[in-house]
Amino acid sequence: MNSFEGTKVLMALMCMEIGGAETHVLELCKALKKRGLDVYVVSNGGVYEAELVRHGVKHFKLPLHNKNPKNLVSSYFSLKRIIVENDIRLVHAHARIPAFLCGMLHKKLDFRFVTTTHLNFDTAMHYKILTNWGESTLAVSEDIRDYLVNNYKFPKEKIVVSVNGINTENYHSGIAYADILDEFGLNPANKRIVFMSRLEKHLTPPVHKLLDIAEDIHAKNENAEIIIIGGGSDFQALSDKADAVNRALGKKLITMTGGRTDTAKFLASADIFVGVSRSALEAMACEKPTILSGYQGHLGIFNQNILGAAIETNLTCRGHAEVSAESMRRDVFTLLDASPDKLKELGKFARQVIDNHFSMTKMTDDALLLYDSVRKSSKVIDAVISGYYGSNNHGDDVLLEAITNDLRKINPEIKITAISKRPKETKSIYGVESIQRFNFPRIISSLRRTNLLIMGGGSLIQDLTSTKSLIYYVFVMNLAIRARAKVMLYANGIGPLKLTKNKRRAVAALENVELISLRDEQSERLLKTIGLRNENIVVTADAAFGFNNENPDAGDMLLDKIGLAGKKYFCISIRGWKTLKEDFVSEMAVFCDYMSEKHGLSPLFIPMQTSNDAEISTQVMELARRKSYYLQESFTIDEILSVTSKAEFLVGMRLHSVIYAANTATPVIGLVYDPKVSSMFAELDQKYFMNLEEISSGKLISFSEEIIANRDEISRHLAEVTRPMAEKARRNAKIAHDIINRDLF
Repeated sequence: MNSFEGTKVLMALMCMEIGGAETHVLELCKALKKRGLDVYVVSNGGVYEAELVRHGVKHFKLPLHNKNPKNLVSSYFSLKRIIVENDIRLVHAHARIPAFLCGMLHKKLDFRFVTTTHLNFDTAMHYKILTNWGESTLAVSEDIRDYLVNNYKFPKEKIVVSVNGINTENYHSGIAYADILDEFGLNPANKRIVFMSRLEKHLTPPVHKLLDIAEDIHAKNENAEIIIIGGGSDFQALSDKADAVNRALGKKLITMTGGRTDTAKFLASADIFVGVSRSALEAMACEKPTILSGYQGHLGIFNQNILGAAIETNLTCRGHAEVSAESMRRDVFTLLDASPDKLKELGKFARQVIDNHFSMTKMTDDALLLYDSVRKSSKVIDAVISGYYGSNNHGDDVLLEAITNDLRKINPEIKITAISKRPKETKSIYGVESIQRFNFPRIISSLRRTNLLIMGGGSLIQDLTSTKSLIYYVFVMNLAIRARAKVMLYANGIGPLKLTKNKRRAVAALENVELISLRDEQSERLLKTIGLRNENIVVTADAAFGFNNENPDAGDMLLDKIGLAGKKYFCISIRGWKTLKEDFVSEMAVFCDYMSEKHGLSPLFIPMQTSNDAEISTQVMELARRKSYYLQESFTIDEILSVTSKAEFLVGMRLHSVIYAANTATPVIGLVYDPKVSSMFAELDQKYFMNLEEISSGKLISFSEEIIANRDEISRHLAEVTRPMAEKARRNAKIAHDIINRDLF
């Protein structure tokens, strides 16, 4: 079983008053704290609340103890706030009303939901509507498990059968109890018969039978005393009945203590215990001869003969004969007549059963087994990917291809949904589900059903192109965070961020993401500069570095079609941009003519996004005197890598044209319109780049001459540099898979 260190679990139950389920939760909380879990409890409170707090368990008080509609509504919203504000990922309910409310919230929030079934509930239809057993449930006995299967058709494989574990450090025969004898004026030499339970009307038939035979008990043994521990709706009626017996006898035979938290002292003081379930188990841990008698049945004196029936019903006597005055008198009298050795033998046997079958270790292990069964996500979408997809920008669309390819290499069955401008086209090309980028109802629905939002490559967090773009991607991230989906930046570039308000927007969103993977160290420095405190940052490499030139001849048909087959050429990837100099076109044309005349190299223009690149490329081609070539139709990643690999060098404004060249060890000259381009040259350890305002035919010619003279050496260096970058790029997919498959708590 994996470690649960630091797991946040919220226990939800009706109250923390004296009772079997309440004591069960109290002891389980303490045991889970010892195992390193962070435990919270929500209930209507009660006498055990202080002990929870003493053991480091935070308690929230809500009216979860009744079906009053006003209480249900207020509790629903308060529970929601508690779960969200404390980042609770596991909720464990222990009663019908808390389970009903938590079950409703489970449909809205990202947490795992389990229950413990302590008893068999009423199966009337209106009660069934209020019943929710969670994703898995822990049944405290085998007959409860069968009850769930038979009456609620709950899958047997989702039920863990456990026990009411007893903390034997708190319940044992050596507990001092003189103070409670003094408090109630009890005689240390007398023989005490102790009954303990919540005294609700439906639970008290055995107490009434015990009081019905009280005078017979006194007649049998004048030194006998009867102690009734507990409080509830039937307390007053039982007190009146006890007072009547005491008055009739002219002495205090029966003591009503009310609700107590020091129950171990009363149990240690007992000579005979009467009761069921957890109270009986605690008495048995104190080595007390025990009569199993409850509102669901009467099994009698606990011994080897009834061991199987007792364990099967979790010592509740479910399904056995109802208690009667005769059965109660018979068993009490038997123990009153028993020798000290016989009573000691029964007590030792009872303790042995606790040690063997009802240990806290087993109960805690069973709870962790239950938690382990639901700790993996049940979301139907593994990852939603958001980026600048579907806009016919080859550099961005290829990132989606790279990400999906790398994710599928790890898990071919991974379920991916991409947010795109043209979802039908994206779905057809990449084989993923796709949503229109402004269809926010569908985006929100998908984020609620996914494990992970991947901000898929590129420079999404920047305001160089526009503030609107930044706001959109920040908004999508915030939607995911509200939907309790994890968020990962996948090999992103960060910046530029020019406006102060945009820096604040970026920091506010990125503080809450699961992991920030960056494609360059400059992006990491920028995040630290603008005040990001999130330390979950890793520098990897652009996802496009994950592509290999596996089919070096894939572009031959394209080259043949445009008339470049067999010719020497260099590539140019430029785009229209607001800060281009007036002489940009003429300087580029002069450079192209020089390369054609001096070195016999034909210019091949490669548009990465036709809408932005075609016009500027055509202007240069028309102004140049020598023939140029142009890739007019769309191309695959294999084709562009093939074409790039056969070029002498590449001149690139577009970042991914630079990456394609580097991937094939083709020397490259960078035209820097965005800091991401210069950052990439720093990552590649290449010096041949210039800012837009520096561009001239002379500088381009100087760079190209140096490249041609040293091409083999430059290519070898690029191959050495990019080899580890390919591995870094694929590491992003491994990180994403780890997040998707990470335990939820």
